[in-house]
This record gives sequence, C-alpha cells and structure tokens, in this order.
Amino acid sequence: MNVADWTAASRATALASLERHLRCLACNGPVEKSLMVLGSLRCLACRDVDAPLDPALFDEMLPEGNAGVEPLRDS
Repeated sequence: MNVADWTAASRATALASLERHLRCLACNGPVEKSLMVLGSLRCLACRDVDAPLDPALFDEMLPEGNAGVEPLRDS
C-alpha cells in the first residue's frame, strides 16, 4: 500500500512560498536557501561586499499596520 507523504509536500510548499517572498533587502535579488534558513536579510553577493540594506526595500517588506515600528534609517 502506498501512502502519500503529506509532510514532505507541505515542506516543499512552504519552501516555495518562502522563496517567492524572501528577497535581498540590499539588491532585491533572491536570497540563497542556505542563507534564507538562517534568516539572512541579504544574498551572498551583498553579504560578500557588505552592501547596506536599502531603506525603501526594507519598508516595503514590513507588514501593513505596524503601529510603533520605526522605519529603517541610515545612522
């Protein structure tokens, strides 16, 4: 008897969803899977050159209705 592995399917769906939504906040390119899992905000290329986060991209990623959340500002 063959049984579907629903946990594997749900993990694949979750990963596909993350790949669509997690973009580098410095260049807006895709973040590599290994860095995505670690919670990196930048892709490997931007990490290598220590690229700063783009405030416009950061502000776009904030969920709507963020009362009390300060926008990203340069120091």
